[in-house]
Amino acid sequence: MSLLQFSLTMFVAQFSPGPDMLLLLKSAVNHPLRAGLITIWGICCGLAVHCCAAAFGLGSLLKLYPRVFQVLLIAGALYLSWLGVKLLRSVMHKPEEAPLAPDVEQPLRDGAAFRVGLLTNLSNAKAFLFLTSLLATALLDDASGGRKALLIGIILGQALVFWSLFLWLLKRPRIAALYRNSQRPINVLLGLLLLLAAVQIAFESARQGQLIR
Repeated sequence: MSLLQFSLTMFVAQFSPGPDMLLLLKSAVNHPLRAGLITIWGICCGLAVHCCAAAFGLGSLLKLYPRVFQVLLIAGALYLSWLGVKLLRSVMHKPEEAPLAPDVEQPLRDGAAFRVGLLTNLSNAKAFLFLTSLLATALLDDASGGRKALLIGIILGQALVFWSLFLWLLKRPRIAALYRNSQRPINVLLGLLLLLAAVQIAFESARQGQLIR
């Protein structure tokens, strides 16, 4: 998997429905921008823990148990497929008419905002499974420490930059209305991209199985 493919897959996955995304939407509705940005820092710290555990624990594990690599790829492909199908199915239902611009924002202390982001991400076991399988695919041809650090940098950089921009945009009433009205086509596009990534990982799993034999 090239760096471009890795970046695109990670970008799409970060904006698919999940605990982190729901937390950001909730923050956009209920709290000031500062609280949301600090929540993102908490999420990114949780991501850093997941990434380091996944990336630097993979090498020795895969050397001892080659079959584990194939299992991780299959698990990642299934998870991406589930996310993609879930997004496509959501298009069949009318989106909720929840406002994205409340009349009164509730203040939230910096420490509380950071903790809720950190704990929400750390408690998401599916995030660790996804990151492990995606990193395993991206490290197939080069598992050096430099490449691991680069991949982790891409994950954390995307999360910090794009989630912050997303939250900032949702604070603009016109952008919030546009996002709400465009949810169906956005979900279709993201769902198809996730299924495409799942197919690619499935092919990698099949290739790895042939190498093991």
